[in-house]
Order: sequence, then C-alpha cells, then structure tokens
Amino acid sequence: MTVTVVSRLKGNHEDGLRIGRQIAPILKNHGATSVRFGYCHSGEYTGQLFGVTIYPDGATYGRAMQALLEDTQYRQILGEALKIVELQDRSVIITQDL
Repeated sequence: MTVTVVSRLKGNHEDGLRIGRQIAPILKNHGATSVRFGYCHSGEYTGQLFGVTIYPDGATYGRAMQALLEDTQYRQILGEALKIVELQDRSVIITQDL
C-alpha cells in the first residue's frame, strides 16, 4: 500500500511553486515516486495551496522521513518556505490501487 502525504498551505501561489520545484528533487531522491503541487480553485479551501507526495510503501516513507531530518539542503529550503507560506494541515493517508 502506498503512503500519500497531503499538505495544505496558505501563501502566494508563485512562491509555493518555486519552493515546490526546489524541494521535489530532494523528496524523490529520498524515495518519493511522485510530488505534485496545486492551487485550490473552489470549495472550503479556495486560494490555498496543496502539496502531495507519494511513497510506494510505509518502509520507504519511514526511511525518507529519517533521511529528510538529516538532509541539510532540505532543512534549509523548508526553513525558507515556512517564512513565506503557512502550513494549515498535513494528512498522511495509506492508500491502495483499486
């Protein structure tokens, strides 16, 4: 079963996209199979940003989380990101293909 991490953020779309483009290769280097970024156009979260990262399984997700804690480049980009976007919510969802 895959692990899907969904982060909801408040901030400027262009700033979020720039950060996403910097951080995606790092996440993929640590095992993510997909990294996506989007802007909510309707509903309760209109105007907010969403980042979605998918890992192939729980073991890969666990290794990635440990590695990211030790990754200096990741921590630097994340620190810069948190100055210009505000994390609203994060969900970790165990999913399976149907």
